[in-house]
Amino acid sequence: MQATDRLTLAAVLSLFLAGFLLAPLTSDLSYLGPAWFSLSTLGVTTALLRRARLGSGVVLTTQLLIAAVLSVGLSLTMPGTGLPWHQHYVGLWQGGVAHMQASGSPMDPNDGVTLIFATIVAGLLIVTDLLASGLGRPAWALAPTATLFLVPALTVGAGTGVMSFLLVALGYLGILVADGLNGSSRWTRGLSRDSAESVGASPVVWRAAALIGVPALVGTLVLSPFAPTLTLPGLGFGNGSGRGGPLQLTDPSLDLRRNLQQPRDQEVITYSTDAPGGLYLRLASLPQFDAKGWSNVEIRLTSGAQLPAAPGLTDVPDKEFTTRVSVRDFRSQYLPLPYAPRSFEAEGDWRYDPTSLTVVNGESRARALSNLTYTVRSINPAPDSDALDGAVAGTPLDDSVTGVIPRDLPENLIRLSERVTKDAATPADKAAAIQAYLRGGRFQYSTEPLPGSGYRALQNFLLEDRRGYCEQFATAMAMMARVAGIPSRVSVGFLPGKKDGDVWRVSIHDMHAWPELYFSNYGWVRFEPTPASVTGSAPPWTLQGSDDPEDSPTAAPTAAPSASAPADTAAPEEAPVEDLTTGEAGTTFPWARTLLGSGVVLLVLLVLAAPATIRVRRRTARLSGDQLGEEQVEAAWAEIRDTVVDHGGTWPTGSPHAIGSQIADRLDGQESAAMGQVATLVERSRYARSLGGGTDTLPTLTRDIRRGLVAPLSRRQRLLATVLPRSLFRRPGR
Repeated sequence: MQATDRLTLAAVLSLFLAGFLLAPLTSDLSYLGPAWFSLSTLGVTTALLRRARLGSGVVLTTQLLIAAVLSVGLSLTMPGTGLPWHQHYVGLWQGGVAHMQASGSPMDPNDGVTLIFATIVAGLLIVTDLLASGLGRPAWALAPTATLFLVPALTVGAGTGVMSFLLVALGYLGILVADGLNGSSRWTRGLSRDSAESVGASPVVWRAAALIGVPALVGTLVLSPFAPTLTLPGLGFGNGSGRGGPLQLTDPSLDLRRNLQQPRDQEVITYSTDAPGGLYLRLASLPQFDAKGWSNVEIRLTSGAQLPAAPGLTDVPDKEFTTRVSVRDFRSQYLPLPYAPRSFEAEGDWRYDPTSLTVVNGESRARALSNLTYTVRSINPAPDSDALDGAVAGTPLDDSVTGVIPRDLPENLIRLSERVTKDAATPADKAAAIQAYLRGGRFQYSTEPLPGSGYRALQNFLLEDRRGYCEQFATAMAMMARVAGIPSRVSVGFLPGKKDGDVWRVSIHDMHAWPELYFSNYGWVRFEPTPASVTGSAPPWTLQGSDDPEDSPTAAPTAAPSASAPADTAAPEEAPVEDLTTGEAGTTFPWARTLLGSGVVLLVLLVLAAPATIRVRRRTARLSGDQLGEEQVEAAWAEIRDTVVDHGGTWPTGSPHAIGSQIADRLDGQESAAMGQVATLVERSRYARSLGGGTDTLPTLTRDIRRGLVAPLSRRQRLLATVLPRSLFRRPGR
């Protein structure tokens, strides 16, 4: 393998790894396939171009043309609108940018985003190759992958844990190793150069790479479960207008998952109300259920601030409650409102869905909610428990979505649902039985990430681990209700929070999901399957047929707690935190944090030590005496040259005799004479028919010369030359 091939391959592998750095931004990893295909195509093309010894300008121009063709080709594989190819291509880019501006991370799948990400990764390969091979500065090749590393770090909610750092470190280490392999290859005879082409490679650099890379990889894999993510509030997607097309609605369940797993809680909403207790603040309702989970459907938004009556509610209460809400640093396209809202006053372009009464920003701006204060008037559609007990399941307007049982729903989930509700006589009793089953002692609340996705995750929650957070509890009840013949949907929003005087304070960890079931004459009714340790007691109208003591109306405060029991609403934060620790707070040593910190420090030190390690191993290989004759002479000559370069010197040009004379002038006595002897051996090696012996003392002569070159330098210069040897980063051939 030629020297240029190694650097090109290392650059390609580095970007293969770096492609994963964009994963926290999107829920769709389909961009990786096109990105890897582009990287492979560009890598092969670049290797062939550099083997042909074409100039860097020709290589760069060809790379850009191929990248452009690949990007356009990818766009042609995506569904179009009948437009010419160039308009379709531009439209995908515009749509992708608008989607990123309108979405929180991780984003929903979008063809434009896939095109943008794949093109960016391919473009960064061109930059990396230009730095490593074109400009001969492999050390600078860290910049492109570091750029991808920083993008999620500057995006709300995207993680940049130890694994992300490992991807960057391993990619950069690969480039340094490739450069080290090139430098430690065998040297051949040459008439006009001091650095000959590589025709082989010493295994010592591979051993050095293993010495550095394997501990780093193992350490990171061990420590990554303890790694927190880094979130930088105040920056990220969600600041665009999104005008000129249909609104791209984000998935609130993704925001729920991310916010509940944030290590630091923070206040995001305060509100005051004349309602008798705290209020659930709903962001959105997800009506569609399939193998991927709960999701939005296409809706038609209506302008205005006066909302219609709650769907399905026949006996509308006369009493309206007024609530004034102030949002701090929280971003969403949805306006948090108590159910059922009748009207609202909020600055900006807000529109509502008459079916779900969800209010959405008309400009698709996630930032529109930040630092917004607004007023909402709502009713409390809470039914009487005795009356609801006799209610039948209704047929909502969107029954074709909310009443559907997926055909591929696993049979064991259906059997479990039927078993839980088999003794219940009425639909309300069935719903209460499902709620009591989930709130009982069989299930544990935990925000730890769970294995699997879709139906597999639901099976794992209901039949195996029985651990999860509010999304799993809400999903399970809504699914089981549909099996029982009751239309259902999952709503996402906030728990009431904690009361502080006349104000209710809601934190980011109060984000919550709950099911809503549809009953004739009552419309959508909220249930609460998440355990009491998180939510307090269940709504009183949901307790028909429940014999679970924790669901007794007197066992705990209601879901809208009174001022006399504010402590009960703190449970959502306390339960998951205790699950993540061992022993009582303040009495155990923080092993996870200590191991994580130590692992990160170790990984950084290993990466920083890579150049020095490779340089030492290269010197050892050159002076080991394993080479024969001419190869040993060229290896010693290369070592002297790299020593001069490492310590800030300039390697002269000219014949070996001329170079030897100039270097000897910098040395004293024995070292100067040694330089003359080595120069003579180089001349014989290159120009004479035979070397004539004299190579036995080459390692000793080379060490003497190195000692003489280093002697007059300061301690700081020596340290810098050891930690960052310039010879590793010099342009090949110089």
